[in-house]
Amino acid sequence: MESLKQQALSFGEYPVRLPNGRRIGIPTWTIRFPKWSGTKLPRSIAGTYRNKTLVKFHERPLFGELAVLRWLKKDGWDGVWVDTFHSSGQKKLFWKGLPDRTSPCVLPDKAEAMYNKIMAVHPKDGGFFDIFAWKGRKFLFVEYKSKGDKLNQNQYLWIRSALKSGVPANSLLLVEFVKRA
Repeated sequence: MESLKQQALSFGEYPVRLPNGRRIGIPTWTIRFPKWSGTKLPRSIAGTYRNKTLVKFHERPLFGELAVLRWLKKDGWDGVWVDTFHSSGQKKLFWKGLPDRTSPCVLPDKAEAMYNKIMAVHPKDGGFFDIFAWKGRKFLFVEYKSKGDKLNQNQYLWIRSALKSGVPANSLLLVEFVKRA
């Protein structure tokens, strides 16, 4: 995660109270991605995707979630952007690149097993971590928020569900992005 960490402007912890009353801190990194000011998204990227803010990553437009994923990939991680907003029922949308609604990817078996394990604890789709990454036997769950944005109740439930499923707290990360003009 060193490549992503190098993009961070600051580091902190987001306090989370667990059901047993114990408090933990989720590592929080504040990152400033350059805003994309080039051409708009192609028409093949339809619907509400066209309203998402684009950031610049190596002179190309990406959604912030995918930029985080690209930095993780530089350090040998693989992963996906988990798009729960556009998912429905049994159809889960996992993206490695800009979505065109025709090429979502599937999870490898070990990642699918971990995803299903967490889903068994908290089966509601919405609000799952934005980025789900893996490297060897390690998993990483990243929530991507704008600076100052608070975790909602459902996201707290996902954190608790991940922890109940055996995910260590240091496998959770909150990336806050600062908008840059």
